[in-house]
Amino acid sequence: MLKQVITPGTRLIVATCLIGLALLLTILCAIHQPYSGLSLAVLDKENPQYPTKAIRIISSIHAQIPVGAELVSLRVANQPAFAITDKDLVEDPHFLESYAAMQQLFDRQTVLYAQLKQHQQVRVGWRLTADQSIRYTDIPVARHRPVGNLPVVFWFQLAVSSLGFLLGCWIWALRPHDLAAKVFAVQNAMYPVFAFAAAIYSTRDLALDGQLLHGLVIVNTAGALLYGSALVCLFLVYPKVLVRPAWLWLVPAFFVLWLLADSLYLLPEPSMGGDLPVTLQMLGAIVLALWQWRINCHDPRARAALRWFAACILVSCGLFVFLVQSIQLLGVETSLSQGYAFGFFLLVTIGIAVGLKRYRLFELDQWAFGILFWLAGAIVLVLLDALLIMVLSPMLSFGLAVLICGLLWLPVRGLLQRRFLLKDSLKQEELFQVVLDISFANTGQNRRQQWQQLLERLFQPLEIEEIAVIQSNEPLVEQPFKQSMIPANSQPLLAADGLALILPAIGDIPALRLQYPRQGRSLFSGQDCNLTRDLITLIQRADDSRFAYDRGVCEERSRIARDLHDDIGSRLLSGLHQQDLTQTKQVIRQSIADMRTIISGMTGQGLALTSVLDALHQETRQRLQEAGIALDWVVKLEDDSMPLNYQTYKNYISIMRELLSNIIKYAQASSVLIHISQQQGRLVTVLEDNGSGFDLVHEAHGKAETGKNTGQGINNLRQRLQVLNGQLEVQSQQLQQSKQEKTGTRLCIQIPLAGLVAGSTDQTESTGG
Repeated sequence: MLKQVITPGTRLIVATCLIGLALLLTILCAIHQPYSGLSLAVLDKENPQYPTKAIRIISSIHAQIPVGAELVSLRVANQPAFAITDKDLVEDPHFLESYAAMQQLFDRQTVLYAQLKQHQQVRVGWRLTADQSIRYTDIPVARHRPVGNLPVVFWFQLAVSSLGFLLGCWIWALRPHDLAAKVFAVQNAMYPVFAFAAAIYSTRDLALDGQLLHGLVIVNTAGALLYGSALVCLFLVYPKVLVRPAWLWLVPAFFVLWLLADSLYLLPEPSMGGDLPVTLQMLGAIVLALWQWRINCHDPRARAALRWFAACILVSCGLFVFLVQSIQLLGVETSLSQGYAFGFFLLVTIGIAVGLKRYRLFELDQWAFGILFWLAGAIVLVLLDALLIMVLSPMLSFGLAVLICGLLWLPVRGLLQRRFLLKDSLKQEELFQVVLDISFANTGQNRRQQWQQLLERLFQPLEIEEIAVIQSNEPLVEQPFKQSMIPANSQPLLAADGLALILPAIGDIPALRLQYPRQGRSLFSGQDCNLTRDLITLIQRADDSRFAYDRGVCEERSRIARDLHDDIGSRLLSGLHQQDLTQTKQVIRQSIADMRTIISGMTGQGLALTSVLDALHQETRQRLQEAGIALDWVVKLEDDSMPLNYQTYKNYISIMRELLSNIIKYAQASSVLIHISQQQGRLVTVLEDNGSGFDLVHEAHGKAETGKNTGQGINNLRQRLQVLNGQLEVQSQQLQQSKQEKTGTRLCIQIPLAGLVAGSTDQTESTGG
C-alpha cells in the first residue's frame, strides 16, 4: 500500500483554508450582534474638562446625537434605565479589579444584550458639556452590525494574527518533522486564537451576550497561555534540544491548570489569571534564551541565529507583555489599545523573514520564500476575483457581472497566473540545445550553474543543494539533510516519499538534492526520475564526444609536433653537418617535401592516391637522377582516385623514402624498377635494383629479420608497416651479365587497401623515423 505524502504546498493551502474559515466565523460572530450606531469611549477623570469619568460619544450615525456628547443612560421600552459605566466598556475583562467585577460585567452585558436583541429601538439619554440638562433621543437598533462599521482595530487584529499563523505554517510545511518547527507552528497557531476572540469582544458595540463574552475571554486567555507555553518550549528545543521532547508537554499542562483556576475564579484577582502567567512565560523565555546562548558558546553559527531569532521573538512579544500585560498587573493604566498592541507580533514575521535570509533559521534559506510568494500570489488572484465581482455587482446584475468576468477578466487572470505562478515547460529541441550547452561549457563552474538552471526550469524546486555522496552498494538509505547515500553508479532516485530527488554526479558536476518540486505544490514522480535519467545519459554521451574530440585534438597536436621534430628537425640537423653542397640541397628538398606532407595532413582532408604517387614519382626521379641511377616507374591501378588519410600516405611515403635511401647509399645499382599495382584488394609496390644485393630472406607481417645485420632503417620500416598492417618481402637475387655474377635486390610491399582510405578508424598513430 502506497504511503500518501502531503506536499508543502498542500499543507499551506489547508492552513490558508483553515484561517480563512476562522476569519469568516469571526466576522459572522462580530456582525450578528445588535448595532446602535454609537461609538463610545471613557475619558479619564484627570482631564480638567470632565470632572468625573464620563462615557463620551466619539462617533454617531444619528444626526440628533452630536459627537462629543456625554452618554448618561439607555432605556429599552418599559425597562428601567441602564446607566453605562466605564466598566461596561472595558477592553479586556481581566483589566478589572476583581472576579466579582468580571461576573457583574457578564451579567450586565447579558441584560443589555437581551433588551437590545428583543426591541429594535432604544432611548438614549445624553447631555452636552456646557449644558448639564439631559436630553433623550430614540434611535433604531439594527439586529446585525454592518461589515463596513467594524472598526479598523478589528481588522488589524485579524490581519496580523492571520499573518503570524501563516508564518508558522510556512516554516512547519517546509520542516514538518523538525521539532523546533513544530513548536513554532503551535505557537503561531495560538496567535489567531487569542487575537480573534479579543477582536470580537474588544470592539463590541453596546453589548455582547454575557455567556459569549465569558467564553471569548476564556478562549483568549487559553490562546495567550498556550502561545506563551510554546514560546518557552521553543527556547527549550532551539537551537539545541535541552530536554526530552516528551517533557515539553509539562509546560502547557501547567498553564492549562492555571487557566482552569482562572476560569473558576480561584485566583485572588483577574490580573493573576491573564497578565501574571503571560509575564512569567516571557521571563522564562528570556532565561532560556540566555541558557541557549551559554551552551552554544562554541557554535558561532548557532549563536548568530539565536541572537537574531531571540531578538525578534523577545522584542515583539516583550513589547506586548510589558506594555500591556505587566502594566495592567501593576495597576497602571495605559492609553495603548490592546488590539493595536497585537501589532508587535508582526515584528516576528518580519524578523523571521530576514533571519531566513541572513542566518538560515530552522535550516531554511532564501528558497523558502518561493512557496510563500506562490501562496501570496494565489491569494491575491482569488481576492481580485472577489473584488471585481463585488465592484460590478452594485452596478450590474450578478449574472452580467460574472459574464464580464468570464469574458474579460479570466483571460487576463490566466496570463497573470502563467506569468507569476506557473512556468512553461521546455520544448524538446530547446531542451536538447540546453544539454549541449551544458556539455560544451568552457568551465566547470558554468556547467554546474547551467545544469542547476535547467533543473529549476523543469521542476521549479524550492531548494537545490549540492550533497556529499557516500558511495555504497546497498539500497538507498535516507541520511541527514546535508548528505545522502546512493549506490555506486546509481541513477536518479526519489527520496522522502517524493519530496526530494537525488541526482548523481555527472563528471565535474556534483551530486544534487532537489526538494519540493513545483514550488512545493506537488511531489517528484517516476516520470521526473526518468526525465532526469535521460538528461544525464544525454549529457554523458555529449561529454564522451567532447572528450574524444579534445583527445583527438591533443593527439593531433602531439603528432604534428612529433613529425616536425622527427622528420624535418632531424633532417635539417643532419643537413647542417653535411660537407657536400649537393647532399645539403638533397636534405633541404626532403625537408620541404616532409613539410608539405605535414601541412596537407593538418587540413584534415585526405589526398587522392594518384596525387600521392605523382608527388612520390617526382621526388624519386629527382633523387635517383642526382645519384646517377635510372628509374623505370610503372603504375597499374584500377582506381587511383581513392583518398588516403594522413597517417597512411605519410607512412607510405616514409617507407618508400627509406627504401630508396638504402638503394642509393648501399646497393651500388645503376637502375631501379618501381612497379605499383592493385592485386586482390591490396596495393602492391615492387622495387627492383641491379645492385650488389645482400643475403636476406624475409616474409612476415611487418617483421624484418636478417641473417647477419639488422639496421635501424629496417626497424623503422617494420614499425611503419605495423601501422599500415602491411607486409614486406625482401629477396636477394642472382643476375647473369657478361659471365660475371652480380646480385640485385627485390622488395615487395603489400598493404590492404582498406587501410588506405581516408576516414578509416582502424589506423593508429605513426611512429617516428
